[in-house]
Amino acid sequence: MSGVREKTIHQIIQSLCLMFFVAVVVSSCNRIEAVSNSVPHQTALSDCRMVEHAMGNTCVPISPERIVVLDDCTFEPVLALGIQPIGAPIHNVNIPGQNNLNDIQDTGSPPKLEKILTLKPDLILGCAYLRDVYNQATQIAPTVIAPIETSSDWKAVFSLVAEVLGKSDQAMQIMADYTTRLEALRSQLGNRLKSIQVSVIRIHPERISLYAKDVFIGTILSDAGLPRPPSQNHSVPAINISKERIQDVDGDVIFVWTYGNDEQLAQSAQTALEKIQTDPLWQQLSAVKQNRVYIVPDYWIGAGPLSANAVIDDLFKYLVGRTYDSN
Repeated sequence: MSGVREKTIHQIIQSLCLMFFVAVVVSSCNRIEAVSNSVPHQTALSDCRMVEHAMGNTCVPISPERIVVLDDCTFEPVLALGIQPIGAPIHNVNIPGQNNLNDIQDTGSPPKLEKILTLKPDLILGCAYLRDVYNQATQIAPTVIAPIETSSDWKAVFSLVAEVLGKSDQAMQIMADYTTRLEALRSQLGNRLKSIQVSVIRIHPERISLYAKDVFIGTILSDAGLPRPPSQNHSVPAINISKERIQDVDGDVIFVWTYGNDEQLAQSAQTALEKIQTDPLWQQLSAVKQNRVYIVPDYWIGAGPLSANAVIDDLFKYLVGRTYDSN
């Protein structure tokens, strides 16, 4: 009987060892498969280069072919460099000179990572507003997040995007053209340059926003050397006021655009503007009396050089009375 028991115990031990061995092998295989599946975007080091960004360092492809952008902040810079991404938040996008975006897949805002995964990108770009999705995005493709505090940082974002895409020389030329346009504007304005206080406001259905210095349009006006009204001469993005403080929007010229991410909001903002225009306090504003109030498109709060140059074109039109001529 003892021999039988010993044989039985020996068989049990063999079975346990075999089960343990199989478990180890299966576990190892699963780990390998999991790692392989989670990083399909891994690129040989010889085919990528390291780029420092807001979330650390990422090895980006030398020649990316399937780029997805997560936000407007990086969308315009990519387009300005002559590249059309395969995916972007294209709903309600108004980027000057970019009328054919039909081939771009709408990835939503906030970005729909499941949709992005199906596009099989080899590079993802975004701004620090979306740092929360970075870890998930990196599981899809190498991801670069541009540091940004406000839209006044658009030049730094453009520079980083150009570096990532290997187009720094092209970006420098684009910004040189931007500078040349501003120099021409200053030359055309001459002695009037320092005497034109430019007010920029945004009409919401329930309030008015005064655009100050630390915002996209603020940097362009500053680069142009155009002064701002006291109410907007502050190092902040925007100041919200009630309609009872309409006098704070005054300047030698007022540029206005209305808020609306959808048709209903846009209509509400337009209605609010029409109501303000009938207000006796509005009609007493200096710019209103001089008939120097202009409704402008939403690229005035753009995100790159395409919008910036369109704004400069508007400044030529309304302040100089002629179009910009590069010759």
